[in-house]
Amino acid sequence: MMSFIKRGKQFATVIFCSLFLTGCSFTFVYNNLDWWVDWYLDDYVSLNKTQKKVFDAKFSELHDWHRATQLTAYAKQLTSLKEQVNQGITPEQIAEHLQQMRAHWVNLREYAKPELIELTSLLNQEQRQDLLEGIAETNRENREEYEAEYQNLTRDEWVKKECVEQQEQFRKWVGKLNKEQKAQLCVLSEGFQSTYSHWLSYRQAWYQGFSHALSPELNKETYQQLFAVLISSPDDLKSKEYVSIQTQNNQNFSDIFYYMMHSLTPKQKNRFNNRLQDYIDDLNDLADD
Repeated sequence: MMSFIKRGKQFATVIFCSLFLTGCSFTFVYNNLDWWVDWYLDDYVSLNKTQKKVFDAKFSELHDWHRATQLTAYAKQLTSLKEQVNQGITPEQIAEHLQQMRAHWVNLREYAKPELIELTSLLNQEQRQDLLEGIAETNRENREEYEAEYQNLTRDEWVKKECVEQQEQFRKWVGKLNKEQKAQLCVLSEGFQSTYSHWLSYRQAWYQGFSHALSPELNKETYQQLFAVLISSPDDLKSKEYVSIQTQNNQNFSDIFYYMMHSLTPKQKNRFNNRLQDYIDDLNDLADD
């Protein structure tokens, strides 16, 4: 069930990652979300037949709601983004798009919250323990990955890695970058700060809160209250430093996006427009299914 909580965010994240980060088929992923969620769910907890039936029904309801009400909102936002980029997008418009993307996630999260709470409360004590152990293992794996890949990097090495990543992501959207664009992305990447260690601490804090909510001595009403806060107000568990760095990084990304959109060659802009339009068409087609 934690998989549904954790991957519930990926329900939105998969959408935006396929839009902005990956080359996978958005339509394929979206139409097979039930399979993806079941796959992730099995990594954390095994449901009995009754629980699985309830879970599948609730997820199907969520998926149908999302298809009917949210996809057109995504298409509308991307259409607006496309028009603004072609007219000369402003920093204020970029900030608004970032806010809208967060709002999409919050809409999904809040719609799913009552069902998440109810479904998780159906778990027996053994399932709850398996769930907590699964989360703890994921946290350990994330920390080991961080220590192996990032912990020993110097600041210059980390910035270089970030620069290469930024170049690669924009290349997927606009095609080959010129030397000036590559160089400027490296300069602007110096404004980023790593949040990985803060993110790990945040995940641990969320885990501790969830572990407390699942305590067998707590009644269902108390559990529901505690879990509702964890779903709706996760940012309260972030340190002030983490929030500050995130704010700075968001601004830095906005600056990078502004630079790139105003430095596009006609060929790059045409590629960007075509890719955006492909996703707009997919979203509208999916909403009509």
